[in-house]
Formats: sequence, C-alpha cells, structure tokens
Amino acid sequence: MRKILLTTDLSGAAANAADFAVYLANKTGAELHLLYCYKTKYEDHIQRKMDELDPEKMLYGEITDFRDAASFLLRRYSADLRMRVKSSLHEHIVDGSFQDIVFDFIENEQVDLVVMASQGINSIEDRLFGSNALKILRSSVCPVLIVPHKYNDVKIEKILYSTEISNKDKAIEHYLVWFAEMFEAHLTLLHIDDGKHIINAKDLVQFQRKVLHFNYHNISAEIEPSVSISDGIAEYIDNNGADLLCITSHTNTFIDRFFKTSTVKNTLAKISIPVLGFNIESLKRIEKNRKK
Repeated sequence: MRKILLTTDLSGAAANAADFAVYLANKTGAELHLLYCYKTKYEDHIQRKMDELDPEKMLYGEITDFRDAASFLLRRYSADLRMRVKSSLHEHIVDGSFQDIVFDFIENEQVDLVVMASQGINSIEDRLFGSNALKILRSSVCPVLIVPHKYNDVKIEKILYSTEISNKDKAIEHYLVWFAEMFEAHLTLLHIDDGKHIINAKDLVQFQRKVLHFNYHNISAEIEPSVSISDGIAEYIDNNGADLLCITSHTNTFIDRFFKTSTVKNTLAKISIPVLGFNIESLKRIEKNRKK
C-alpha cells in the first residue's frame, strides 16, 4: 500500500476517520493525502468556521475569500496529523464536485485506499451512513474504508469478511489475508444464509475447507443463518466482536441489498465498526495487481 486518501469536511465527525487513516499509514508506511473540497457543499460550514479565525488575519487581508479561509482551516486541521504521521502527509484543497474530485484524485494519484467518515455536515442522509461515502464506495476503483463518527477504538485485531461464497472471491480473499497479516489480526470468512440464495453442499464444504489453502494460520470460515444479510452480520458482530467489517460484490446487488433493506436504519445503528468496501472495479484492480 503506497497511498491513502483521507477525505475530510473538517467537522468533528471526521476526526475518528482521521485517526484511523493515521493508524493505517503508520502501519503500512503509506503516504497520507488529506483532501478537502471547500466550496460546492461546504461554504456554509466555512462561513461558520470563519468566526473562529484570527480577526487580524481578516483585517489585514491575509484571508479574503472562501479559498483563503478553507486553506487556513485545512492547515490548522492537518497540524496535529502531521505530528502523528510517520511517513508523509500531503494537503489538497480543491473547488468542485466532491465525488468528481475524489474519483479524479484516485485515478490520477493511483490511490490504494480511501478513508472517509460515515457522518458529515450535509444532510439527514449523511447522518444515517453518509450519502457521499456510499456513492464513493459503489464506484471507486480502490477499496473504501468508512469509519463511523462515534468509533474511537482504533485497532484491527478481528477482521470479518461477509462473502456470498463465489469462485470470484479469490482475489479479495488473498488481499484480506495480506491485510490481516500486516496487523496480525484474525480473519473470519462469514457467509450469512438468508435462505434466498441456494448454495450446493459441495460449495459449502469447499468454503469451510478453503482456510487450509492459505499460508496464514489465523483464519476461519463460518456459516450463520439469519433473516437478512445485514441482520446476520450485526448479530455476528454483537456476539463475537469485530474491529473491521469487509464487504464486496461482483455485482452491485449485494451492496444494494446490504444498504437498502427495510431495516437498514436499525442495522447500521448496530454495526458501529469501520466498513471496508470493495465493488466490481476495485476487485478488477486488485486481481490485476495480484497477477503482476
């Protein structure tokens, strides 16, 4: 892992995501890039924040517009991060559409991981799980880590991967084993049987035996019944604990099923740990890099 992108709105809700990004950068040795989109959705936020700025800076023209204010706020915000990051920290401030900027940055800078907070300042939808975060998760060409704003226990000792038991899981499983090894974490491959997708006995046996194929001892495969995937995951985390939930899909239907169930509000309230998400495009990239 060479580059981690941390998006921020400079709100208190983003603080825990920043802590997690620093933790990952220090563990992997990756560069940390801090990105702040200052205008399109956050001018009201900046206007409120401008009340906190030094009046003399405003008086003598050092801060004359929103970009100046945003730059000042970003420098102040990043000062603490810079002291804690062991590798390098790079600040980026851009005017434009948040999603377009993030996608362009990922592509141009060849970002390996995006870290975002699950609650921002924009809307009720953001307070549920972060509409921006979910849209980035669905379309990003690299994995996206979404950190709940109330999560402050920065550690990775137990990783839970929710799988559909697909023969296309190979790339992501190798990635997660590599990820788990970095943190010496236990990796659980979990299949939730919601009764809607029949899996034959042979595939179930192979799923439970696949842990033997990895050169990593701290891994297990489990199958749990539940009325829905999201409820099953929440119940498993509640009963067994986890520090990181990983979800992926070879189509967008799994992520849609996970995030758009009728009980999603209650489920997301229960799942209060970071979520590492992979979509079709990020899986293709991982598979391509794995074959190099």
